[in-house]
Amino acid sequence: MIEKPIVNARNINKRRFISGIVICSIVIVMAFVASALNIANYYHSEKPEAGLGTLRMFTTLSNILAAFAAAMCLPFQIDGLRRDRYKLPSWIVIVMYLGAVGAFLTFVAAATLISAYQGFVKAMFLKSNLFLHTINPILITSLFVLVISDSHIKNFYSYIAMIPLMIYMFVYMFMVFVFQVWRDHYYTNSFIPWPVTFVLLVILSFGICQLLRVLHNLTNKKISQQIEDYYKKSPDFDFPKVSNAVAHLAKIESKFYNEGDDMYIPVDIIQLLSDRYNASAVPVDILYDIYLEQYLINIGKKQIGQIENH
Repeated sequence: MIEKPIVNARNINKRRFISGIVICSIVIVMAFVASALNIANYYHSEKPEAGLGTLRMFTTLSNILAAFAAAMCLPFQIDGLRRDRYKLPSWIVIVMYLGAVGAFLTFVAAATLISAYQGFVKAMFLKSNLFLHTINPILITSLFVLVISDSHIKNFYSYIAMIPLMIYMFVYMFMVFVFQVWRDHYYTNSFIPWPVTFVLLVILSFGICQLLRVLHNLTNKKISQQIEDYYKKSPDFDFPKVSNAVAHLAKIESKFYNEGDDMYIPVDIIQLLSDRYNASAVPVDILYDIYLEQYLINIGKKQIGQIENH
């Protein structure tokens, strides 16, 4: 069997930083511009959903949610590139999960239900549909599945990710079929009775939640394994003792320190190095001290200051 080459974990993270910054920026700009043009009635539509009426569209709302999630991720992507450290809070990953589910559901609904009534080209490529129905959903889904993938998502969050759709369906049902204030702009009653359409949408939504969760977790597993292999097998950390490897890690990390940054101990990586050297006899607290001492030496600090354990 041919052994897979060891991939530099830092190169993996750098690509994720850059991809995340680029995609998040594009999603934010396109969602803002396309939604603003719709609100300003740039396309001069005579439909009730023109102007401020666009805010009653799940398409607009889901893209705004996706852009909001991207905006929350962007500062961490930029800071990660500066510090050469990739870490997003798990709750932000969940917000991105909600945004990706809503955006991808918009893509699927536009390509099927809406296209069946309006035509595929109009539904997917004309006016703001090109951005809100096609490009943005593809980008935000790719971002969640392939880039924002440093957290394993449990099945429980599949139900959380359905909440935005369930709220919208509840409002849509009352506004269209009970109070009759909105028209049925998603044609839920055009081909089959609307209760059946809603049930099918719930099933479709849950399937999308599961699909994106599984794909995200597969990427997370692959990247986590590559990072583990790097610190356990790469010649970059081939030293006589684990203490030398930990000190070398501190030298690398200290290169990205800027005055005012918190100092932190990469507990997970130190544990991988300890496993590599079968250094169970060496308490991890000792390895933390070795790391911190070398880090402080390299940044020229004599006092420990503020330390954040991760």
